[in-house]
Amino acid sequence: MRTHLIMLLLGALVLAGPARAADPLIRSGEQSRPFASYLEQYERCKAREEFTPPRGEYETQEEYRLRLERLRVGCDRHRLIQDAQLRVPVFLDYQADQQRFMFELPQADAFRIHYQPLIWDDFPAFLGKLPRDKWHVDDPTAKASVYKECQPRRVVLNEDFITRVEPFRADSWRGCMTYYERGEEFAWRRDENTFYIEDVTFHARAPVDRARLLKEQEKQLYFVIDGSLKVPEREFVAQRVRLRNTATDTDFLQLLPE
Repeated sequence: MRTHLIMLLLGALVLAGPARAADPLIRSGEQSRPFASYLEQYERCKAREEFTPPRGEYETQEEYRLRLERLRVGCDRHRLIQDAQLRVPVFLDYQADQQRFMFELPQADAFRIHYQPLIWDDFPAFLGKLPRDKWHVDDPTAKASVYKECQPRRVVLNEDFITRVEPFRADSWRGCMTYYERGEEFAWRRDENTFYIEDVTFHARAPVDRARLLKEQEKQLYFVIDGSLKVPEREFVAQRVRLRNTATDTDFLQLLPE
């Protein structure tokens, strides 16, 4: 009985967390490699860069200096991978009575995907009072973490399939988050240096007949995430997200910066 209860609790924790993609391949140019490969390449380069070989017996001071310079350059191109891309399979979740899909942008295990460039930071500077369903006071300090739905900056829809997108928060501890501190006269002032994204979840409205057509394409549907990879920081900064049929190159929705 105890073992069964523990398994149920673990299952609930898994369901409560954001959607995760187990180490998706990262495309750069013509190559698709796991994150571990990029990290190993960077660490090997840094090891070479930090190594100081002895000066050769028949090597001039200038030749030795130039040889050391060659060892000290080149790792930046392995540290930051521009024009990188992730492709994560999409599994559709449709609610026929409400005529809407529910989508959650994926996360990875080996690195963190940051969606801040695509999401509005629209928390107000002050709160007269904290909404009861969106706050938690971190005792013993007069500091509160406040959660709300994540609002995309710009959405482009394929209106033949999806009519509109509505932000959604799966539970009170998810979505976008910032901190507020209690000020004078019980006003709450925001710490403007804090803006975190626990997960990005949204509803996409689609008539039943259009939803059925999308379901027929499910095996070809991917979240295609374009951005840059910061290798030592283990961060992927998203600059565009597309819900795409990769077989036909058809986009059904896009999340973009302004």
